[in-house]
Amino acid sequence: MKAYPKLILRDFKKLYSKFVAIVFIVAIGVAFLVGLLTTAPNMRHTIDKFYKDTNTADVVIQKHTPFTSEEILNISNHYLVSEVMPYFMIDEPIIVDDIYHMSRIVLLDFREGVTMNRLTLVEGRLPELNGDVIEVVVEESQAYLLDIPIGFTTTVQGKTFEVVGIVNHPWYFAYVQEISPLSGRPIESMIYVDQTFLDETTYTHVSIKLKGTEQHNSFSGDYQTFIDNRIEILTESYPDYIFTTRFQNQSFVKFNSDVKIVEVISIIFPLFFFLIAVLVTMSSMTRIIADQRIQIGTLRSLGYSKIKIITKYILYVLLASGIGVLLGIGIGIYSIPFIAYNAYVVAYNLPPLSIEYHFMYITLISSTMILSVLIVTYFSVVNVLKEAPSNLLRHKSPKAGKKILLERFTFIWKRLKFKYKSTFRNIFRQKRNLFLMLVGISGSTALLLAGFGIKDAVELSGDAQFNQMYNFDMELGVLPNETNITLIEANDKLNLMIQVAYFDETDYINLIVPETYDEMNDFLSFRDTKDKSIEFKSDSVFVTKQFALDHNIHVGDLISLEVNDVTSNFTVTGVVAYYFGNNIYISNELIEDVFSLYLNKIYLKLPNFSKLDMNQLQNSLNDLDNVVHVQTKDDLMASFKQTSSSMNSVIILLVIFASVLSIIINYNLTLINISTRHKEMATLKVLGYDEKEVSGYIFRETFMISSVAILIGLILGRSLQYFIISQINVDGIILKNDIYLLSYLYTALLSIVYLLIVYVSSIPKIRKIDMLEALKSFE
Repeated sequence: MKAYPKLILRDFKKLYSKFVAIVFIVAIGVAFLVGLLTTAPNMRHTIDKFYKDTNTADVVIQKHTPFTSEEILNISNHYLVSEVMPYFMIDEPIIVDDIYHMSRIVLLDFREGVTMNRLTLVEGRLPELNGDVIEVVVEESQAYLLDIPIGFTTTVQGKTFEVVGIVNHPWYFAYVQEISPLSGRPIESMIYVDQTFLDETTYTHVSIKLKGTEQHNSFSGDYQTFIDNRIEILTESYPDYIFTTRFQNQSFVKFNSDVKIVEVISIIFPLFFFLIAVLVTMSSMTRIIADQRIQIGTLRSLGYSKIKIITKYILYVLLASGIGVLLGIGIGIYSIPFIAYNAYVVAYNLPPLSIEYHFMYITLISSTMILSVLIVTYFSVVNVLKEAPSNLLRHKSPKAGKKILLERFTFIWKRLKFKYKSTFRNIFRQKRNLFLMLVGISGSTALLLAGFGIKDAVELSGDAQFNQMYNFDMELGVLPNETNITLIEANDKLNLMIQVAYFDETDYINLIVPETYDEMNDFLSFRDTKDKSIEFKSDSVFVTKQFALDHNIHVGDLISLEVNDVTSNFTVTGVVAYYFGNNIYISNELIEDVFSLYLNKIYLKLPNFSKLDMNQLQNSLNDLDNVVHVQTKDDLMASFKQTSSSMNSVIILLVIFASVLSIIINYNLTLINISTRHKEMATLKVLGYDEKEVSGYIFRETFMISSVAILIGLILGRSLQYFIISQINVDGIILKNDIYLLSYLYTALLSIVYLLIVYVSSIPKIRKIDMLEALKSFE
């Protein structure tokens, strides 16, 4: 083998630890950015593919009376419609464990086959026509649906149902509470039975597929525009029909909202992460080249061309960054999206994740990383090669010592020991190392705090709404004006009306009106957007913050609401903090003369009730005919807890990656510091310093710089977390932009722990310093 290739191989071995550090920094930066940037698109792609595989309806049509055969034929012949599937649906109570539970019964054509909204069989089999017993399948159990096993039997309209299978319906993949529109009771089971259950074929709903939708992703803006345009045309053709698209489907809306939160985090958080990785990688290469200036001078003296010398370093960085990029792409594509996606199994019944390779993201990220390092490496070598070979053969003279600011404070300086004076001087003498450590450590600390802070924002939002705002313990849904309930007469309660209102004919919002406005403040503690307490009065019209932001509503604005075909205008008197849901609270005195006020909700205080007492009362109330549903505060928090649990898994992922990056960055910077200072450390060894003192010489500087960097990182982390949370503004969800003090402490402690890990791992490098080699004179 020729001399130059041998030299390259020897250098690769010598720089092995730095090579590995660069590979891992690049890999983590690329993996994190590729993984998180592709997570949200892959989550959407999976559900869109699920919709296509199950041939899920684009629109479900209803009307106030059953459809006739002629009406169904007319719909199927419409030029926009490609496929129709009529079916019958009714909500009926069934007995489970000797208790009546509201069930949604859907009649499908199992004999000919279900062609649209195809059911996914989880267990058992689909129904067959067997005579005396009517075979049925039920929706798989989840947070709001009963666990009904195969073999269970019940009676509906005098006929016996027997469960033979467990299924999933594509319209109901999210764990959300479905409410019966007629009774107002929560749906606790879904039963699918053959349409021969009824003596006469009757259809209450028609599912349709529209022509041209297959080419669109269900979550894209193009699809929404396409559907909206088609609905306008269909509404003109069928003005008496009610059209429900996927954008009104609870499962679709909830999933889309959760994915938007992941998307916001996925864009901002890893981008910051990636930039730090690029900066540290570039700095590492600059340092390696600076350390090899004598070798470069020797090669030039021996007649090697500049191109040949540059090629050596280009090959080194290309190999390191190339391996790191390939490793990062593999980790990013095949681990992070799966971890993030599977975190949502607590809130959804999800199909397996379907990976779609987003080559634009992969190419852009990979090329940015590799090109950044290549360009810096090239110009660093070229800059060194500008010097004459004779100058390169000599070590660069150390920078002249200068007085530092602290020396001017003599009352402090003269009391410091020599080792601390030396430490402070060295910190400011090595300005490049100082800058790199400040950027690297403060950046990784900021990422850690931002990760904890996102988790805190979710928890603080839940606490603010359910513990600080809600001053009641139980919520009852009752039949209109059936609020006189003997079981709770002795308890403090507030009767209300909750009704869907249409806003400016373009959107809808929950309208909440108390029976008497003066009692409202006892049950709900309102706070404005500046977190100041605000009182509900006789003229109050409060709009929740997220809805106000989306529709540019401010205090003093006039808004239009439509309830039961009656439209009226109201002046907004307050925008209030509310984190999960969109509501408008209006005083009964403003409503009574406009809309018919019917009371269908009760807030109930149970201050001295144990959990057991509350459960017993809940069961007793559920048995009453005029009570349609009962929810404790814990029940109301269920959806929030699902979101919080899912977010925790994503945040853990962010914190793990930030931690690994922090350790690798600290280790790499420490190696750079050791290689820069090996002559000094060799001198200390010759002077009789033991290994502990020599290690302390380096680590003291690292610890001091890191302490400042951690403080800077905490400030940057709070700013990063604040920015991320401010960007999360999805339908019905807005988060409290705050952070727990403990998160600052955890972040600082973890950063210190990572420094200690790096310190321990760098001790062998200090032990291997050759005193004679380091102190050789090259003059």
